Amino acid sequence: MSPSSVHVFLLFALYWKQICASSPFPMCPGSPAEKHAKCAMTVEFPHASCEDVNAEIVARMLRVDGWQDPHNQGTYSLLNYSSGLGKIEGSRITGDELYTDLFVFELIESGQGCQLHACSESQVRSVVDYSTNYCNLRSLYCNQSDSCPIITLNLEYEEVYVDCGQRTVEKCISTRENET
Repeated sequence: MSPSSVHVFLLFALYWKQICASSPFPMCPGSPAEKHAKCAMTVEFPHASCEDVNAEIVARMLRVDGWQDPHNQGTYSLLNYSSGLGKIEGSRITGDELYTDLFVFELIESGQGCQLHACSESQVRSVVDYSTNYCNLRSLYCNQSDSCPIITLNLEYEEVYVDCGQRTVEKCISTRENET
């Protein structure tokens, strides 16, 4: 390689590193399965602080006031979190107790509200997950107009999908009995 080629290559490598570092989704939890379903997205909460969003998500995960997962009554576990800004890491076991998914939320103050980077990944080989990874995330912040049970806050939000091909909203409100 000529010196000018090396220089161009190094500039490209630094540029690519910067793009990857600024992407919100290197924080996905990962999976031991080579082929697996996942959902990565950004969620904007224009009228809620990150502290409020964090508190509602954690309260749902801890099943405060008997809260139940509206997507087939799965079971959430809180693996790691910091209040307010920062990360929330968790897992969800499906209602039939056959599968476990891992997920991460990262909360960042954004103007008057909060921006949430969210990613859920299946931990076994899967290509089609029938929107489960999407619902793993959405069930923890959806609001009453979505027919979701809330604990304290009826959060207004807007989702922007990064890598979330399977995201049928209607699948997020279901029970094992009516799932086909």
